[in-house]
Amino acid sequence: MDLAHFLRDTIGRRWPIVLALTLLCGAFTGVLAERRPPVYRAETQMVVTFAVEKSAAPQPRPPADEAGRLMQRRVKTYATMMNTPRLTRPVIDSLGLPYTTDDLAGRVVASSTVNSLAIDVAVTDRSAGTAAAIAAALAAELQRIAERDLPPAGLGLKAHVAVVRAAVPPPRSEPVRWQWYALGGALGGLALGVGVALVLGYRRAGTPVSVDVRALWTTTVRRAAGVPGQTDGRVADASVKERQAS
Repeated sequence: MDLAHFLRDTIGRRWPIVLALTLLCGAFTGVLAERRPPVYRAETQMVVTFAVEKSAAPQPRPPADEAGRLMQRRVKTYATMMNTPRLTRPVIDSLGLPYTTDDLAGRVVASSTVNSLAIDVAVTDRSAGTAAAIAAALAAELQRIAERDLPPAGLGLKAHVAVVRAAVPPPRSEPVRWQWYALGGALGGLALGVGVALVLGYRRAGTPVSVDVRALWTTTVRRAAGVPGQTDGRVADASVKERQAS
């Protein structure tokens, strides 16, 4: 049978199944997305500044471009540190959070814009107050780390972290894009419906799936048992006879 004709005939005869599965899966995933618990997002912003330590002896300053690169490197280091155990573990302990370090790391997103000394941190949680508390605790912990760190090698200036936008509990939860979830579910339902239609059409064409599965299983077992290869022909003949009988 021509493959294109088989596909058109199979799906054309069973389009109600395809349509029903598409609509059901789309509606199901959309409803699940709409009814999931709300998630709140709290944000804070910090700026890293560099200054000479009062007690430190004067040191030669690198060229401006080199100093800028060293500052950017330290800022990037602090940004990538925000969701590591070095910061998340003290925050979990200080706030008494029921999270592991991996759990909390998945709730924290930190970034630093190129050629900027600012670090933006966003924290998501099921509680607006907890999200803000975590963001504030992360900023405070980074400030303590910066105070203990030595100046970047070759720069001679110590880094200081200042909070320029404090985290506050968000007034509303993050919007749920249920439309995208519904679309994804509908596409999955469409694929499932087409698969079901093809399987039903394959069986209707006189080649039941169960017969092929049994024949394949018999062949595999006999090969594993070391039965000579000519048994494959007998298995194939048996499969054909079984198909004809069905």
